[in-house]
Amino acid sequence: MRKNRYVNITESVIFSVMVAIALLVGIILELENPYWVPTSCMAVMQGVSTKHIWTRAMQRVLGTFIGLGLTWLILQFDVTILGICISILLLQTTVEFLIVRNYAIAAMFITILTILLAEPNISLLETPDNLMITRFFDILIGSAIGAIGGWFLYNEKIHYFTKKQVRKTKVAFRKYKS
Repeated sequence: MRKNRYVNITESVIFSVMVAIALLVGIILELENPYWVPTSCMAVMQGVSTKHIWTRAMQRVLGTFIGLGLTWLILQFDVTILGICISILLLQTTVEFLIVRNYAIAAMFITILTILLAEPNISLLETPDNLMITRFFDILIGSAIGAIGGWFLYNEKIHYFTKKQVRKTKVAFRKYKS
């Protein structure tokens, strides 16, 4: 069976629009770190089917929630810079091992890893509560937008309509050129 040659264009446009919408929502809501919304949206939309995307969205939210709890617990201890470096090394190895096996469990470790990598300031160690709450809502919003984007991404009617419109445009363009 020959693959529809317009699928890549359609999927790229849908993916781009949904990620742009996710960033726009993050900016409009004046989130502290609006880039977490499109990051989450992209991670969720990388599923291979609508069902897989919805599963990834749920797993990402649940894994992030548990990961934030674990991060909060870790930050309650007196963590040294060396401890953080060793943790990053171990977390990266764990994520690489788990990402293809169980996304929900991997998301827990991804959450801890990204917080340790992206939030190196000392205020994280002093008051982690605000970061945990804002990060969870960023991920929740991005995952919801990604799940909706996944529905568009694998909707056959959209692909059919797009294919039809591209063909009409090509015909009109050829007539105009002649």
